[in-house]
Amino acid sequence: MNILSGYIAKIFLKFWLLSLLAMILLVIVANLFGSIDRAFSSVSNFLAFIDDILASLPITLDIAIPLTVVLATLLTFNSLGRTSELVAMRAAGMGIFHQMRPILIVLVFISGLDYYNQNYLYPLLADQNKLQSVKSRQRDWVALDDRFYYVPTVGAKEGRLLEVRIFHWANDPFRLLKIEHISRISLADDDRLLFENLVDRTASENDWRFSRKPREKREDKNFLQWFQEDIPEAHHMPIFDLYRKIGQLESQGGAVELYVLEWYQKTAAIFAPFVLVWFGMPLSQAFFRKGQASGEIIIGLLGGLLFLVATEIFFTLGQGGFLPPLLAAWITNIIYLLIGGALLMRVR
Repeated sequence: MNILSGYIAKIFLKFWLLSLLAMILLVIVANLFGSIDRAFSSVSNFLAFIDDILASLPITLDIAIPLTVVLATLLTFNSLGRTSELVAMRAAGMGIFHQMRPILIVLVFISGLDYYNQNYLYPLLADQNKLQSVKSRQRDWVALDDRFYYVPTVGAKEGRLLEVRIFHWANDPFRLLKIEHISRISLADDDRLLFENLVDRTASENDWRFSRKPREKREDKNFLQWFQEDIPEAHHMPIFDLYRKIGQLESQGGAVELYVLEWYQKTAAIFAPFVLVWFGMPLSQAFFRKGQASGEIIIGLLGGLLFLVATEIFFTLGQGGFLPPLLAAWITNIIYLLIGGALLMRVR
C-alpha cells in the first residue's frame, strides 16, 4: 500500500506542478504580448516589466491554486482509470478513500503555499497602494441592525467619506422611516465624526419632512471602521496576528466585524484544497471513464472558476453584513463538500 500511495501522490504532484506552471506562463505571455514594444524598448522598461510580473504573482497564485487542484485531481484519477490501474488498486483492497489519502499529504504543502502566498508573499510583492484602494471599494453597502449604510466613495488615507446615505427602517411593519444624505464625513480633532451638509428626510403620516444642517458632530462607531486604514491589510495578516488584533479591538470597543470575517476566510482557505479534491475525485470517476482529456480540462477549469466566483460573492455579502461572517466564509466549502459527497455516493 505504501508503494501505491507514493505512486498516486507522485502522479498528482506532477499534474499539479505542470498545471500551475502552465497557468503562470500563460499569464506572463499574456502580459508580454500586451506590452511587448514597451518591455523591450530599453533595459529599464524590461526590468519594470519583470517587477510587474513579480507584483502580480500573488494574484496569479490566488486564482491558479484552486483551478490547478481540481484539474490535477481530474487528470490524476482519469489517467489511472485509462490504464486500468484504479481497477487493479481496488482489486488489491485499496478503496476510494485509500486512493484519496496520499493526495492529502501533498495538499498540506499546497495549503501551506496558499497560506504563505496570501499572508506573506502578497504583502511583500504587491503594490500596497493598489491593495488599499481595491479593498476599500468593496465595502460600499453595510447592513447594521435597522440601518443600511451606503458609502460610495472611501478615502481613508485622506480621512473623509463622500456622499454617504443612511437608510433607517422599521421592521414591523417593514417600512422606510428616514433617509440621511451626508456630503462629507471626516474625523474631527476631538475624535468625533464631523458630518457636513447633512440632509434629513423623515417620513410622516402623509408626507416627508425635510431639514438641512450645514454640519454636525456625532459619536457614531459604525463609521469608524471606514477610517481604520489597516482593515485592508487584515486580508493579508497571518491568522494568529489577526486573532490578537480582534481581541485588542474588542477590548477597546472597536468594530471587529470585518476582521472576524477575514479570520474565518483564512480558516476556510486553508481547507479549500482538501474540499476541491473531495469534489474532483468522484467527479473524475463519475463522468470521465472513457478518458476524455478535453472534458477533464473544461470541467476542471469550470469547477475551479465557479469555486472562486462563489467565494468572492459570498465574501462580499459578508462584508456588507448580509450574511454572518462564519457562513459567508465557509458556505462555498460546504456546497462543494455536499456536491462531492453526492458524487461519491454515485461512484460507490
